[in-house]
Amino acid sequence: MSRGLYIAGAGKDAGKTTLCLGLLEEFKKSLPEGVSFTKPLGQKTTLIEGEQVGQDSWFVDRALHMGLSLGNSAPFAASPGSAARYIRLGEPADLPGRIRRAYKTLGKKGRMVVVEGTGHPGVGCVFDLSNARVAKILGTPVILVLDGGIGSTIDRFSLCSSMFYHYDVPVLGVVINRIIPAKMESVKELLGKWFAERNIPVFGYIPYEESIARPSLGLIQRAIGAEPIVSLSGSDAEVAGHLTAFGSAEEVLRTVRKCPHRSLLVDHSRPDILDALIVASISGGKGPGAVIVCGGEPDSRRIEAYRSTGIPLYSTGQGLEKSAGKLSQKIFKVEPHEQAKISRIVELVAENVDTAAILSHLSGEQSLDGSGKKPGRFKKLLRKIFKG
Repeated sequence: MSRGLYIAGAGKDAGKTTLCLGLLEEFKKSLPEGVSFTKPLGQKTTLIEGEQVGQDSWFVDRALHMGLSLGNSAPFAASPGSAARYIRLGEPADLPGRIRRAYKTLGKKGRMVVVEGTGHPGVGCVFDLSNARVAKILGTPVILVLDGGIGSTIDRFSLCSSMFYHYDVPVLGVVINRIIPAKMESVKELLGKWFAERNIPVFGYIPYEESIARPSLGLIQRAIGAEPIVSLSGSDAEVAGHLTAFGSAEEVLRTVRKCPHRSLLVDHSRPDILDALIVASISGGKGPGAVIVCGGEPDSRRIEAYRSTGIPLYSTGQGLEKSAGKLSQKIFKVEPHEQAKISRIVELVAENVDTAAILSHLSGEQSLDGSGKKPGRFKKLLRKIFKG
């Protein structure tokens, strides 16, 4: 069996980490030697005990309690200025060697190593370490994660897979992610037909689940620079997602009743909405999980009223439109403490991805490109993809 598997995406936030979380948990059940994880080239770092470490490797380690050595699971994380330094000075030197040694250490004692790529397949070229070249260095076949659609999915696959084929890296198959549930059957039918005609396995179709995509209150706070005014211990732990208070107070209250436990963004110039929320809460109605006042702070009387109702209250100097715009443009990552979301991600992968088929292909029972033949050269593989 191939001892490594490279999870690549068609772009940023394609769902690579989501798939890695589920695969790691499923592989544990089938592989007695165990599994490990690495992200050879990271683009984001986080400060842990005074040291900058790869953010995604740290997240996977914390989320699944793996006990990873972050030096090996995140052998190189780019920081601001590192690209310019590499071009000018060639530093850090021997990045391929560093990545290869880390991978070899993680794979000792027969462990399977799940490797997470970065961004789209070309990311890392500035360091001579595109996803395709890293997969070549490690000798790992690739699964491509693609967003659910029809034409756009096929187009992205054709573009992204060509880079791996250029390096003679076998594409094991694909996983289609974030499919709108109402379109699931048509996506399965049409993509299944297109990929089957090209002998490319589709290992899974994962539906979009809004509850996972909704950001925690902590992420929203950081994104728009909101500060707590009334923060009640434990009361905001389950707050996720946000609503925006446009329209009349009555319209806002109806929206809140339909979607409780979300943050509500309210402009500081709308005391009618702030007061309506207080009255509704006192009357026993459903209130928002938290209120974020945009563009200023409420007066002391309203602050005390919110304290008595138990609704967490925050404020940001940014106006409502700017705050809402920032949140709508941002894709939020799950955080390690969000164990309910992490458990649901693992369940989604277990329910919708055929991990047994992946292991079968890795073991050599199926060819690495799904065709029944050994992987060929670049042009031959491209002819197969662009068939017809």
